[in-house]
Amino acid sequence: MLNQPKVLLISSGEMEASTWEEILRDHVILKSVRSLPELGKSLESDAYDVVFCDWSFHLGTWQDALQQVRQRCPDLPVIIFCRAGSEREWLTVLEAGAFDLLAAPYQQPTVLYVLEQAVASYEARRPHNGTRYARAKAS
Repeated sequence: MLNQPKVLLISSGEMEASTWEEILRDHVILKSVRSLPELGKSLESDAYDVVFCDWSFHLGTWQDALQQVRQRCPDLPVIIFCRAGSEREWLTVLEAGAFDLLAAPYQQPTVLYVLEQAVASYEARRPHNGTRYARAKAS
């Protein structure tokens, strides 16, 4: 995994964001946003290694965020998180194209493992899809 992967977090509020900041602060460069317009601006202005996305947030859902990420950065891994998730939600998230689903309680070792796998997967695809990624960033 990169020394400090860049993570974009889209979350519903201060409490959720502070939980993720506590889990990730020593391991990533973290930027938080709270809405789809902020997500779009962040994706246009900077490159990230992974996106963590709340199940729902101000004026949006994980499906909306995933669609926006796929339009701009098709290979960027998106990890969805929710307070309660079952196998059904997990399958729904995976079938939609997200990298994984994390359900509360969020345990740092599990979160860091999934993060490491997502970043490694993204890094492995990046050389092969560099032109697609550059084109998506330019759009």
